Amino acid sequence: MVSRRFLLAATALLPLLGAPPVAAQSPLRIVAATTDLGAIARAVGGEAVEIDVVARPDRDPHALEVRPSTMRMAARADLYLEVGLSLDLWSPEIVRGSRNRRLRIVDCSRAIDPLEVPVGKVDASQGDVHPEGNPHYWLDPQNGAAVARLLAEEFAAADPARGGLYRAGAERFAAEIERRMPRWRDRLEGASFIEYHRTWIYLADRFGLKIVGQVEPLPGIPPSARHLAALSDTIQSAGVGIVIRDLYHPGGAVEFLKRQTGVESAVLPSSCEEPTPEAYLALFDAAAERLGRPEASGEPPARR
Repeated sequence: MVSRRFLLAATALLPLLGAPPVAAQSPLRIVAATTDLGAIARAVGGEAVEIDVVARPDRDPHALEVRPSTMRMAARADLYLEVGLSLDLWSPEIVRGSRNRRLRIVDCSRAIDPLEVPVGKVDASQGDVHPEGNPHYWLDPQNGAAVARLLAEEFAAADPARGGLYRAGAERFAAEIERRMPRWRDRLEGASFIEYHRTWIYLADRFGLKIVGQVEPLPGIPPSARHLAALSDTIQSAGVGIVIRDLYHPGGAVEFLKRQTGVESAVLPSSCEEPTPEAYLALFDAAAERLGRPEASGEPPARR
């Protein structure tokens, strides 16, 4: 039998030998409504978080079919990150279906000041208008930094032992965004474009771009022949150089405008490809490349 004296002596040596290895903490389990929120969560939590994503970038986040597998993901999660502003109306269904009473719901739109908040009554005659404001707020990188800081506090509340890690991750992410802002601004400021859906207002507001029009006459409403004819006239009179659409938008109307006016057309995803910080920042690199003024990068102006 080991003597008490021996145990005391061994205990006294622990500070010299180093503490015994402690079992690694379980990661904080996150379900993010979109890859963009997943990317920001990864920036905040690093390897301390495990992330699943519901809506991939090739799916329209306005209308998503909820699958049982998604509910099972949420059943195992600690936090669910929703976009809010009535974009991901399917998120509450996922939360309910998970039957996870301990699941913390984080409305990430709490971090930002929404744009295009409607004044007066909102009804179906206005198309897919969001009563609380335009929900595509992640397309302002400084909103991304604000969401990161919100998530740091939410993660810390759920996992206090690693609160410092989460806050440090959010600040590193915000600093990297700030470092890249001048480059994005130099390329984007003053450029103009036409978008398919009312998606890019936050980018335009942050960097001084001009959105000349939308392919949809109202949000979520397919364009008519009359609307496309009027848009063709606008493209030519305003000298618009490019029309962009998302991965899930049909290409027929954009190609019609290209044939009628010679305008450039491009697919410019509004959500990042993967839930990683690098992919989120690459969204703005891609926007600068596609939408930016050629003279800002030293390139000769394209003839359009």
